[in-house]
Order: sequence, then C-alpha cells, then structure tokens
Amino acid sequence: MEIDERYYGYAMAQMDRAEREKRKYNGYKDKADRTCFYTGTTYAERHEVFGGTANRKISLRLGFQVDLCPEKHLEIQMRTTPWGKSENDKWRTHFQRAYMDRIKEEGITEEEALRAWVMLIGRNYIMDLMPQ
Repeated sequence: MEIDERYYGYAMAQMDRAEREKRKYNGYKDKADRTCFYTGTTYAERHEVFGGTANRKISLRLGFQVDLCPEKHLEIQMRTTPWGKSENDKWRTHFQRAYMDRIKEEGITEEEALRAWVMLIGRNYIMDLMPQ
C-alpha cells in the first residue's frame, strides 16, 4: 500500500486531538475554527470516517474524523460520485494504517495490530494485509 503522507499525517493529528479532548463531540462546537481538508474554507463539518452506530462512536472516541466543507462532506458521506467513493476508501485505509502504527509502538506485531483493528472496526481496509 502506498501511503499518502498528507492523509496519513492528518489521520495521526486527528487521533492526537481526540486523545487531548476531554469531551468527545461532533456537532457545532468550535465549528468556526475548523477548516476543510480539501478547500481550506472555515466552518467545516466533522465527518466520522466509519459509520454505523457502534463505529461512529469509535470514530468520535478515537478521532477517526475529517473536517470537510458541506459539499465535500455530502459527496464523501453519500459516496455519490467516483471521487467521493475513492476519498472515503482512502480515509478508511489511512486511518487504519495510522491506528495500527500507533498500537504497534506498544510492541505488538503487524499481524496482532491487524487483528486488533478488525476486532475494533470489524473489517480490514488495507488489501495488502490479510488477517490470519
């Protein structure tokens, strides 16, 4: 898998932000301070990368979120265009890699990190890695 440093770096920064925050939220708190990853416009919406009730809560808790302008948010969330689908898949892959790299720092193997990821989210998004 080729790692795009811009996406990977953003994923790591979002995970760091989530660790620092006292309360986990999405909503409108601090919305004026958020900027869209793609356009740089302010008042960005926070998109949880992994959907569904349980995975959305995990996304909030661990910082698997991307700040997006409303147009890009809708396109990625709804996967209505080839670009939206591609970007959604890219975010999932990069957040998985960032999470696995973070927990590997604790001394576990790549295989153990992959198993931990699948236990957390329920699916592997890095096709180069196959769980045993």
